[in-house]
Amino acid sequence: MMNQQQIGHFIQERRKGRGMTQQELAERLGVTNKAVSKWEKGRSMPDVALFEPLCRELEIGIPELLAGRSIEAEEQQKAAEELLMESISRGKLVGLQVFLMINAVVGAVLVLSPALFSVEKPLSGLLFGFGVLECVMSVYFDSALPGREARRESFTVRAAYTLVLFCSLGVLNYPSSVREGVPLVTEILTFLIPCLLSLLGQYLIWRRKRRKRSED
Repeated sequence: MMNQQQIGHFIQERRKGRGMTQQELAERLGVTNKAVSKWEKGRSMPDVALFEPLCRELEIGIPELLAGRSIEAEEQQKAAEELLMESISRGKLVGLQVFLMINAVVGAVLVLSPALFSVEKPLSGLLFGFGVLECVMSVYFDSALPGREARRESFTVRAAYTLVLFCSLGVLNYPSSVREGVPLVTEILTFLIPCLLSLLGQYLIWRRKRRKRSED
């Protein structure tokens, strides 16, 4: 959480360090000196539109301003991610991770589809290319976007990924099952039972980790 008192003290410290009066800083930002005084006393926060010019005048980064302290360059990314995490609901993070995982599975299916189905050559190359692109994009955004640990620790994400994975395997295996005369019920049970067992195992692991975290 942002601490207005700490942020205000930090603004005052940086302003004095730059040899500026409240009036001089106010004039550079196009505000009154009373506004600067309120910031420094922790009574109010600068407008979001002033974050960038204020940081420029104080020679600090926005993560440092919102943290209310100087931070090392390598910590700035982490601080920015933490601030972003505070502004994004957990539900949106879970939804994002589910989307990325489904995207990765779809990409894998597209990559394998030319080998599993009778697809003409130009189309098979196109499907393979799209599949590779889907997989690469999913991996990139999964690693680049913030909150990766929070996104992945959700049981909803794991359950969605497991369901999509087993459903995809079932769909890919269905043509060969039809050729071999395997009944549809048998085909469904072949993938449904391992899927349910996998979900149960993941739930027990997730529950144990959650209990351990609460004890710590």
